[in-house]
This record gives sequence, structure tokens and C-alpha cells, in this order.
Amino acid sequence: MKILALRGENLASLQDKFEIDFAHGRLGEAGLFAITGKTGSGKSTMLDAICLALYDRIPRLQSNKKNDAEIGRDGDAARIKANDVRSILTRGKAEGFAEVDFVANDGSHWRAHWHVRRARGRAEGRIQAAEQWLENIETGQRFAGKKAELQAEIERLIGLSFEQFRRAVMLPQGEFAAFLKAGADERAALLERMTGGEIYGRLSVAAYERAREEKQKLAQLQDKLGDIALLSDEEKQQLTEQVEALKQQVQQLEGQINVFAKHQQALQSENILAERVAETTQAQADAKSQQEEAQPRYEQLDLIEKAQPASGDFLMLQQTELQLSKLKKTLSDAEAALQGEKQKLIDADHQAQTAKHALNQAQLQWQEQEPKIKQASALDQQLDSLKRQLGDIDKDYQQQVQVFNEQQQRQQELYQQRHQLQQRHHQLAVVLDQNRELAGVAEQYQPVLDNLDQYLTAHRTLVRLSKDKQQIQFEQQNHQRDTAMLEQQMQTVIEQKTMVDAQLKGMDVESLEQAQSDEQKRFNEQQQQLDTLRQAMSGSKEWASLLQQKDKLKAEQQEWQSYQDKAELRLKELQPQLEMLATQYQEAEHTFQQSMAVVNLSEYRSQLKQDEPCPLCGSTEHPYAEQHPAVEGVLHSMRQRLHELQHQMQAGEGERQHLQQQLPQCQQRLQLIAAELQRFEQYIEQVFSQMMALLKQLELTDSLEQDVASEQLEQQIRQWQQEAELTYAELQQLQHSLEKRQYHIHQARQLQQQMQSIQQAESELKELQHKLEQNATQWQERLQSLDEQSQTQQDVLSSRAEALNEQYGNDQWLDMLRQYGAEQYIQQLKYQVEQFLANQREVLDIEKQLSELAPKLAEIETSLVALEKQLTDWQQKAGQLQHETAEIWQLRLSLVGEQDTEQLEAQHKATINTQQEALSQAEVMQRQAGEAQAAAEAALNSARKQEDETAAEHRKVVQSWLGWQKKLGLNEHQLMQLLSKDEAWLKEERQALKAIDQAVSSAQTLLVEREQAVIDHKPLADSAREWFEQHAISADTEQQAQLFEDWNQQKQVLDEQVFQSRQRQVQAEQAEQQAGELTDKLMSQQQQTELWLQMSELIGSATGNKFRTLAQGLTLQQLVVLANEHLQDLAPRYALQPVPNSPLALQVIDHDMGDEVRSVESLSGGESFLVSLALALALASLAADTRQLGSLFIDEGFGTLDPDSLEMALACLDALQADGRQIGVISHVGTMVERIGVQVAVEAQGGGRSKVSVRG
Repeated sequence: MKILALRGENLASLQDKFEIDFAHGRLGEAGLFAITGKTGSGKSTMLDAICLALYDRIPRLQSNKKNDAEIGRDGDAARIKANDVRSILTRGKAEGFAEVDFVANDGSHWRAHWHVRRARGRAEGRIQAAEQWLENIETGQRFAGKKAELQAEIERLIGLSFEQFRRAVMLPQGEFAAFLKAGADERAALLERMTGGEIYGRLSVAAYERAREEKQKLAQLQDKLGDIALLSDEEKQQLTEQVEALKQQVQQLEGQINVFAKHQQALQSENILAERVAETTQAQADAKSQQEEAQPRYEQLDLIEKAQPASGDFLMLQQTELQLSKLKKTLSDAEAALQGEKQKLIDADHQAQTAKHALNQAQLQWQEQEPKIKQASALDQQLDSLKRQLGDIDKDYQQQVQVFNEQQQRQQELYQQRHQLQQRHHQLAVVLDQNRELAGVAEQYQPVLDNLDQYLTAHRTLVRLSKDKQQIQFEQQNHQRDTAMLEQQMQTVIEQKTMVDAQLKGMDVESLEQAQSDEQKRFNEQQQQLDTLRQAMSGSKEWASLLQQKDKLKAEQQEWQSYQDKAELRLKELQPQLEMLATQYQEAEHTFQQSMAVVNLSEYRSQLKQDEPCPLCGSTEHPYAEQHPAVEGVLHSMRQRLHELQHQMQAGEGERQHLQQQLPQCQQRLQLIAAELQRFEQYIEQVFSQMMALLKQLELTDSLEQDVASEQLEQQIRQWQQEAELTYAELQQLQHSLEKRQYHIHQARQLQQQMQSIQQAESELKELQHKLEQNATQWQERLQSLDEQSQTQQDVLSSRAEALNEQYGNDQWLDMLRQYGAEQYIQQLKYQVEQFLANQREVLDIEKQLSELAPKLAEIETSLVALEKQLTDWQQKAGQLQHETAEIWQLRLSLVGEQDTEQLEAQHKATINTQQEALSQAEVMQRQAGEAQAAAEAALNSARKQEDETAAEHRKVVQSWLGWQKKLGLNEHQLMQLLSKDEAWLKEERQALKAIDQAVSSAQTLLVEREQAVIDHKPLADSAREWFEQHAISADTEQQAQLFEDWNQQKQVLDEQVFQSRQRQVQAEQAEQQAGELTDKLMSQQQQTELWLQMSELIGSATGNKFRTLAQGLTLQQLVVLANEHLQDLAPRYALQPVPNSPLALQVIDHDMGDEVRSVESLSGGESFLVSLALALALASLAADTRQLGSLFIDEGFGTLDPDSLEMALACLDALQADGRQIGVISHVGTMVERIGVQVAVEAQGGGRSKVSVRG
């Protein structure tokens, strides 16, 4: 991770928009730079801007501070809390932002942006919530997500949380001096905050709480197991005998109640049969009486059926009357149509004459205009030719003008290019003259670089060798102390080994383990037997349940099958009935349609006169002159018959559709039931096959079959329950014995492990002693080797310095190397030499370009003169052609005006064509009118002929109708009354009379059947009376009902007793099963509780101090090791060390005072700063862990250091930046600022405003 750039605006005193590029320019080349400025100018604000853009937080404003009072003036509505990061917005500004470009751990480049503004963009507006966004610089794609998700993504890309970032990348003011001088408790709190060790305290509390929870769970399980009440074997046996005795009493009472009900029903049936015989005798007498009363109806029905053949002539009479009426109307319409067609013919003749006259006028106008149009067309062709010539000339002229302009533009560009080249040539000549001292170095540039590289390599090697020598000398000083400590530790280990060995001699671990193994094997066998019994009981219950469900499905299958058979039978019966109804409906509809074709005879009846004979029948009486009820009655009867047949068809069809819809559902349900039965068969077979394995283990394969009775299963389950109780009791005894022996084995194993630890510690101490002896020898050899290497590197350093003095001509290069630093000086030299050589090459290139420009400019000037003359000639020619075009156009206007000749000719021809078409249409209409008149005359003659024929037919029908009246001996009114009865009435009357006959016959048959039923039931009634007499039961029905109710109440009492006893059995079984399950849970919970109790004993505590103190001590030790490495460079005199027996306290070792131990409070200001800086750098390394961090910012004061200490601090920082880090230091020290070549200057401008710039 590395910071590439920082931008911002209106952040505290940094009001102007600023941008700092750490990756390019002077900052990009510098590994170490300073951030300088006066106090309060805004140096630390720049570091705040980095944290804002990345984390929306500021190190100086901690969110967990208690001082969260709102700051601002009284009455200010826009006040915010003191620890709110938005307070960084410059007062009086409407918005501000901070933006950081950085390289993520995966190498990708990102831009993080933080922005805050006030409401409505006004400086006095209420400050709004801050906004953030994250963008991939390479792809331009922004991260989409909420603020929390964006923050998580930034932490993933950087690899550091905010707390880790401010310790590894930002080293803020004051915290490390406070850490160094703090007491043990305060240091623990600071260390926890700076290293993120809060999690260890939370883990300690969590372990303690989890152990307490597991202990509570164990106690709850023990309490539940103690609350379960189990029945003894004697109590269970008594309960079983009680249930069996109650069941026998219930069965006896049920048998007695069933016999009583059977005999009581026999007597009741005898009375019912006698009543039915009396009812049937009365019904037979009523039916015969009704048959005698209906005799006149039989006679009337016979007469109506004889008159039915006359209905055809009656309908034909009505039809002929209707046809005569229609023909009169047709004849009148034909006469009117003929008159209309004659008038249309007259109109068509007049229109044809008008069209001929208009055509002659149009042809005369065309003959007059045709010569003028042809002459104007010839003039148009001449004009088109002149226009084309003008267009060609204009096109060529425009092209040449464009070429002329392009040549002029090219000339100006060449002039400008020549002027720019001349200016650049003069500038380069001045620069080369100013840097003429680089001419000699540039000629031998590569040898100079080689000598510089060898000189710097030798210098770095000498520095490293010096550090190695100092480290070895420091380690030699600590050798004697480490040796004495090892001897003391070895003596302690030997004493512990003797004590543990004496304790182990009194224990035979192998015998204990063998006995434990044998008893554990027995425990497992009993546990397996108990599991088998419980599985068998569970499987048997499921088996019985499946058998019951199977029986229910079979009963449902029989019901649906019966319904399907009845529905199919009913469908077969409906089919012929519906066909017969359809035939009757068609016949009735045909008759009704014929009758409806006849209209009423009101037109003829209105012409009848009293006492004058009828022209049809000759009668002098006209009873229906105004109304004809007989005809209306016939039509009404026919319509009613149609409606009845239609209703019967719809009802039958509805029943058939309902049955057809129900049959598929019935079949589908039968299929589902069959599938369910098959599935239950499979389930039963699966359960049985699973039970077979258990039955084999229990040796019961012969006693239980797949279709075993439920009573046998229940008996077997009770037997298994008793065996399970005995097995569980034995398991409890074994468990107690195993736990007791396991405790002794655990103690022995702990002693063995303790002995192994002691032996291992002894071995490690011996190995460490041997290693210390080897180190002493190796240190001496290493010191000799370092002296030899130092002398070699010193020789190289001297020879390369002489060579460089000769190449430069003086030793000025050495002063510059010391001033700028090795890397910066070499980069600067390389840049200057390359720039000098590039300027020389550019001068030669400019001179070449100037020589090439001269002929190009001469050629363009010649071309421009020729183009200008050609443009003048074309302008003169175009003027002549325009004059000729104007003269021809005036002549054309005098002939036909401005109108187009082709359009004018087309208009005249279109007028002639239009008049010709109008004449043709008028002639066609004339012919059509003549043909229509002839057709109207033919239609009139045809109508007259049809009227004569229909009148003759009507007279024949009237004679036939009078013949029927004579044949039947009835007048017209009587005959029409008989014909008014429709087919529905006839059918209904026939069915009614037939029903009377069937009622007489059915009553006789039913009377015989019921008299025989009385005779057949008499033996049962006699047997019932005999049973009641034998048992002294009264024949009174009320007394019998009371006795029946008493017996039922007795049975209910017995059923309740059976239910309660059975419920006690079930509860006892459930209690035993629950006790078994709780025992298994209790054993599992015991193991879990022991595990967490051990965990709590190691790291757990209610306050979290146990694990927190351990982790903080280890972290402080690692921090001290890293800090001492940095102190070797910053202040070799000192080293940090934890205080013995106080792991969170620190002390200082003073090597210059014979390794005297000093307190941290005894250090001076400069010494405290160097030690604090070492701690800060160590914590940064510790927080960075394995991450590659490319940026480091130190906000600490270097003002307390003397020149030598300051030089050592800068050398340490140089070594860090040489490892690849870019380091920025905030400081006011002038010497340090001069020592660091590149600075980010924050200059106070007055009025709370500062300006940021990069110098160096």
C-alpha cells in the first residue's frame, strides 16, 4: 500500500485548493521529505485529510471521547460536536473535500474521496452529512455500495483498519512519549489502544461467560432428570391388570346393550309393518275411486285424437291467406318501381348531351395553345444548357479558391514554424552556454556513474559492518548474564523432575487403562442393546400407524368404486332417453314452424258482414270476425310443448355432463388411492425390512410377521420397555465406575505429561548452553572477519574518491553528495547530463529543419501568383453567360409565363381526358336506365300471374276444410276447439290417465307384499317378547328407554376408567423415554462443560484481565525487540527491557554506563524523543505485519535533539526509505529542513489561510 497523491480544499487553514503528487516530480524521486511550516499553519491537517478520505476519521478527534459537547456561539443553529470530523471544514465556507490516490495491496490504483458541504450551498447553512466515494483509477468504475460497505472495501484494499493505519502509516504527536512515561496500568491501556489488543479482553470474558453458561445447562439437565417420576415394576403390573379387568367389564356390558337394542328394534318393526298394511289398503280404495271419476276424460281424449288429421288442412288454409296478402303488397311495389325507372332514363339522356358539349370546348382550347408550348419548350432547353455551363465554371472557381486559401494557410504555417524554430534555437544556445561545465562530465558520463556506484556501495557496506560489529559486542556483553540464568533454570528443572518421578512410582497406569478398556467395552455393548430396544419400539409404533392408515384408504377406495359403478350405469340409461327427447323436439319444432308461417286472417275477417254467407265456407254466422281463440290456443300449446321438451333435454344433458365430469375425478381419485395404497405397502415393507435387522438382533424374527396384529405389537413393546429399563440401570452403574477410574487415569497422565515437559525443558536448556558456547566462538571469528572486510571497503572508498576528483577536477561532487543524499544526487546528475545531451541533439535537429523550410516557402509563393490570374479569367466568362440567360428568359415569359411547359401540356390533355370519361359514364348510365325499365315491367307481369295462381289454390283448401267439418259432424268452432289441444297436453293427459291405472295396479301389488312381510316378521317379534319376559323387563317403552340409558351411563363410566388407566401407562412410557434422552444429553453436556471449564481456567476471567495481561505482555516483548533494533541506529547507548516480574513495565539499559539499569523517567528530552521514535517505528513495523507499506508519516518534534543525535535520526530514516518506503516528517528544526532536500511547505498567509507548495 502506498499513497500516490493528496488533494483538498477548505480544510481548516488550508482554504485554497491544493494537490500534492507523491509519485511524480521531486516528491516522486525523493524517498525522504519534510513537511514544514509555522505552528498552526496546517501541517497536521494534511495528515488529517489523508485519514478523512480513506476512513472518514481523524486521529486527533477520537469518536469515543467523552467530551462531545457541541461547539459554536450561543444561538448558532449549525453547531456540531467537538469530536465531529466535519468540524474540519473552514469556517465561512460552503463546502470542502479531501481526496487520496493510493496503490492497493494487489497493485491496483484507486481514488478515495471525502466531501462535506453546508445546506443550499451557503456558508451560513447547516452542515450536512459527509459523503464518500471510491473509484478505480485504471477503469474509471466507482464502487457501488453503502457507506459501511465502502469502508469495508477500503480496508480490504489497504489491508489495514483505521487503528492499524494510524499506527503503521501515521505516527501522531505525543502518543509514544506518553506510552514511554506511563505507568503499568496506563501503559496497558495505551498498548491495547495502539495495537488493537481489545479482542483479547473480549475473548477472556467470552470464555468465562461460556463456561458459566455450560455449567448452568448441566445443572438444568440434572434438575430435569430429577423431576421425572418413574413407576416401579409392581405399580406397572397392577396398572396393566386393572386395564384388562376394566376392558372385560366393558365388553360384557356392550354385549348386553346390543342384545337389548336388537329385541327392542324387532318389536318396533312389528308395529311399523302393521301400520303400513293399513295405509296400503286405504291407498288401494282411493285409486279405484279416482279411476271411476276420470271416465269422461278418457272419452274426450279419444275424440281429440280422431280430429288431429284435420290440423294439416287448417294450417294450409292459413298459409294460402298469408301468401295472398304478400302478393298484393308485391304487386303494388312493382308498379311504383316501374315509374321510378322511367324518370331515371330521362335524366340519363340529358346528362349525356351536356358531356358532349364540354368535350368539344376542351379540344378547341388545346388547338390554340399547342404551338406556344412547343416554342417555350425549345427555349427551356437553351436555358438549361447555359445554366450547366455556369454551374461548371462556378464549381471549378470554388475549387481553385479553396486551393488558393489552403496555399496561403500553408505559407503562414511555415512562416510560424520558422519563427518558432529560430526562437527555440536561441533558447537552447543560452542553456548550453550556462551548463558548459557539464560538457566534460557528459563525455565520460558512464565511468563517472560507475565510480559513484562503487564509492556508495563501499560506504554502505562500511556502515553495515559497523552496525554488525556493535551488535556482536552487545551480544557478548549479555552472554555472561544469560549463562548464569541458564544454570539457575537447570537446577530448578532437576528438582521438579525428582518430585514428579516419586509421584509416578505409586501409580500403575497400564492396569488402570486395561480395566477401563474392558469396562468401556461392556458399557458400549449395553448402550448398543439399549439403542436397539428403543429403535425397535419406535419402529413398531410407526408400523402400527401405517397399518391403520392403510385400512382407512381401502374403505375410501370401496366407496369411490361404488360411486363410479352407479354413475356409469346412470349414463347408459340417459343415452336412449336423450335421443328420444331429441326426436320428439325436432317433430314438434317442425309442426310449430309450419303453424307460424300462417298469419292471422284479420284482413279477410274484417270484410265479413252479418247475415251474409262467407266466401270460403258459406256460413252466415261469423263468431270469429274479430278474434280467433282456437288458432291462438293451438300455437300456444305448440310453444309450451317445445319449452317442456327443451327443459327435459337440458336437464338430462346437464345430468349427463355432471356425471361425465365426475367420472374422471372419480377415476383420478381411485388412481391416487391406489398409488397411496401402493406407497403404504412400500412403507410397510420398508419398515418391516428395517425392523427385521432389529428383530434379528433381538432374536424375534419368527414371532412377528409383516401383517402382525396390533395387540401383539403392543405386548411386545411393553416387554421391550421393561428390558430397556433394566439395561439403563446397569448403564448408570457402569457410567459411575468409568468416571471414577477415568479421574485416576487423568491424574496419572497429567503427571506423565508434566514429566515429559520437564525432560523437554531440560533438553532445551542443555541445547541452549551448547548454543551459547558456540555463539561465543562464532562472535570472535565474526569480529575478525568484519575488521578485514572494513579495511577492504576503506581501500575501495579511497581509490574511487581519487578517481572522481580527477574526473570532476575538484571534490565538489562530495559536498553535493552529502547535501542531497546518494540516490537524489545520482538522479539529479543523471537528469542534468541527459538534459544537456538532449539539448545538443535538439540544436542540430533545428538547424536541419530551418534549411529544409526555405525551398518550400519559395515554391508556395510561385503557386499563389498563378492561381490568382486563373481566378480573374473565370469571373469574366461567367458574366457573359449570365447576360445571355436573362435575354432568353424574357422571351419565354412573353409566350407562356413562368409555368412549366410539360405541366401546362399535361393540364390541357387531362381536361380533354376528363370530359371524354364523363361522356362515357353518361352513355353507360343511359343504357342501364333502359335495361332497368324493362326489368320493372317484367316483374310487374310476374306478380300479377302469381296472385291468380295463389287465389285458385286457396279456394281448393277451403273446400277441404269444410269436408272435415261434415265428416266429423262438427261446426268450425267445435273443430278448432279440438285442434287447440297441443301435443304436450295430449301427452300429459295420456300420462295422467296412465298414472291412474298404474296407481290401482301398484296399490294391489304393495298390499300383497306388506301383508307377507307381517307374516315373515312374526317369529322375531315373538322371540323378543319371550326374551323380555325371561329377563323380567317391562313391555313399557319408557321403562325400557330408561334401562337402556342406565346401561349406557355405566359403559361411559367404565370407558373413562379404561382411558385414564391407559393414559397413565402412556405417561409412564413417555417418562421412561424422556429419562433416557436426558441421560444422553447429560453425558454430552458433561463433556462440553469440562472443555469450557478448562478453557476458562486457562484464559477466562469476568473482567477479561487474565488473557489481556498475557497478550499485552507478549506484545510488549515483541515491541521491545523491534524498538531495540531501531535504537541501534538512533541511540546505540540505550536499549529497552521489560521489568522482571512486571511484564508491562519498562526500564532502560545504559551500555555506556556498564549496562546500568535506568528508569524511563531519568531520560532527558532528546533521549526520550529518540526512544519514543524507536517505539513508534517498532509499532509501525508490528502493525504492518507482513504487509508491504510504501508510505510513512511522522508527526513528532525533532527540536530536542543535538546535531549528532539529529544526524543519527536522519540516518535511520534514510535506511528506512532505502528499503522502499517514502517517509514524510513534520518538523520545525531548521537543520533538519536543510538536511532534507525536498519539502512540502505550508506557508501561513495571514487571516487563518495557508498555502501548500513543494520545494527542492
